[in-house]
Amino acid sequence: MRKYQICLAAVLLSMGGAVWAAGQQAEPFSSDAGRFSVQFPFGWVKHNQAPVKLDGGGSSTLYEFWVEQASGDVNYVSYIVMYNDYPPNYANDGTDAALGRDRDSALKGKTLLSDKAINLNGVPGREFTAKDDTLNVSIRQFLSGKRLYQLIVEANYAIPEAQISDFMNSFKIY
Repeated sequence: MRKYQICLAAVLLSMGGAVWAAGQQAEPFSSDAGRFSVQFPFGWVKHNQAPVKLDGGGSSTLYEFWVEQASGDVNYVSYIVMYNDYPPNYANDGTDAALGRDRDSALKGKTLLSDKAINLNGVPGREFTAKDDTLNVSIRQFLSGKRLYQLIVEANYAIPEAQISDFMNSFKIY
């Protein structure tokens, strides 16, 4: 009987954790240097910057901010905001072409599920979803001048669309 009670307690705790994760509060986060704000799900916001080589030559500095949430080895989700500034001639062939190149770069090794043009208060962008063998990915990209913003949600299980939308829709460029 004691073994049954321990198992039942473990199941109830894990269910409570799943309910807690789905109903978490968001935390406002802003980057004055990045000129953006977003509501990250509760968690420690990590950050990094790294040089990236650009197709066609040149390089840029990529700034990343993210919150990872995991429940054991099974449930993993990451909420990411990235931005970088491209050289002046990067989008000479048009915003759609530049966003298409960035989408294609993000899709390496993944299967595209959906893709559409969007905008954020007049800033052109793309929204697409993809998957690979382990992750589901939802991405929004915005090209403001020569600055590319990317919002990414990666998970190894199905995240409710409302949870992804809450994060994505909280993003503001200023």
